[in-house]
This record gives sequence, structure tokens and C-alpha cells, in this order.
Amino acid sequence: MGESQRPARKGESAIEKQMRQAIERGEFDHLAGAGKPLDLSENPFTPAESRMAYKILQDAGMAPDWIEQDKEIRRELHALDAWLKQQAQWQRKKRVKLKTLALEKMISEREHLAEIHQQTIEDYRRRAAALNQMIDTFNLKSPSANFQRERIRIEEEVRRFQDACGG
Repeated sequence: MGESQRPARKGESAIEKQMRQAIERGEFDHLAGAGKPLDLSENPFTPAESRMAYKILQDAGMAPDWIEQDKEIRRELHALDAWLKQQAQWQRKKRVKLKTLALEKMISEREHLAEIHQQTIEDYRRRAAALNQMIDTFNLKSPSANFQRERIRIEEEVRRFQDACGG
């Protein structure tokens, strides 16, 4: 059976078969630049009119505004998520300790914990709403829908927090 007659490998497409056969014939052995690193200094997807501006930003160790804003959003999302998880963990521990208290102390501590729980939810809603505004602004600036961020589903996260608190 000749080279072109060789059967396709399991799961191999027609194009993959043609490429494999070309490699086996040595057709890629002496290409220009073979064995040299790729020049990735320019992004081929950057619009021609923006290349110089992006290059100046890159040389200054900066990025376009929308990329910097995306970094800030990611940091804020992570911080907000970590804060809410920490709050849930703290409240779970407090609820367990309530069971060891005398009845009068238990009632007052439970009321205090309920106030803190409610305040945490209000703080989360405020912070998440501000972050959603940042996300909305970012989505307007991003050059493509592929880069856009999903808004925080605040009430869904509040429900998760309440479930995580165990009460």
C-alpha cells in the first residue's frame, strides 16, 4: 500500500491525514525559519490603525484601557467572592457556638448575628452593584463581544451566601 493509500488513523480527519502524509514525505523539513522561535512581537489581530498606539503602551509596560479595566474587575470579583466566603464561614462558626450558650445569651447573640447577616447582605449588594456598573462600562469599551464579562447575579449570590451560612 503506497503512502497516499495509507488508511487514516482512528479519529483523524481528511486534513489531518493530508498533513501527516506531507510530514512523512518530508515536505515540512526545510521551511524558511525552521527551528527558529516565532516572532510574536506584533499581534496580527490588532487593527493596523491601533498598532503604533498599542506598541507605545506595551513598551511603557501598560495595556489598553479596556484590558487594564478587565484586570481591575477580575481583582474585585475575586476579592468580593473571597470576602463573602469568609463571612459565610464566620457566621457558620458563630451559629455553632450559639448552641453552647445559656438561653438568654443565645437569644441576644442570635439577634446580633441576624443583624450582622443582614448587614453583610446589604454590603454585598452595594459592592456587587458597583462592580456591575464597572462591568457595564467595560463591556461598552471592549472591542469584541468575546471579551465582555457577565454581570454578577446578585440575588443568586445572596441565596448562595444564605445557604452557605447554614441558617
